[in-house]
Amino acid sequence: MTPHGGRGRISRQERLARTALGMPAEHPELLTRKPGRAEWRQLTTWLAEMWPNDEYAFIVTETLRQDPPPWTQDWR
Repeated sequence: MTPHGGRGRISRQERLARTALGMPAEHPELLTRKPGRAEWRQLTTWLAEMWPNDEYAFIVTETLRQDPPPWTQDWR
């Protein structure tokens, strides 16, 4: 992932993550930044294209449908 703003100081956590992976200090990508909403959508689109019949995703979806969160039950 790339940083939002211009070039600035990187955090200690970022430096440690880069060192652990052997990534150069001047690399423009940030390892510790969370992806934005558009990046999550793009990732899920790619995953759906790469694995259209993903068994794990099907199991999770079915589990969520059969077991709704407790706050949605008896809301009156």
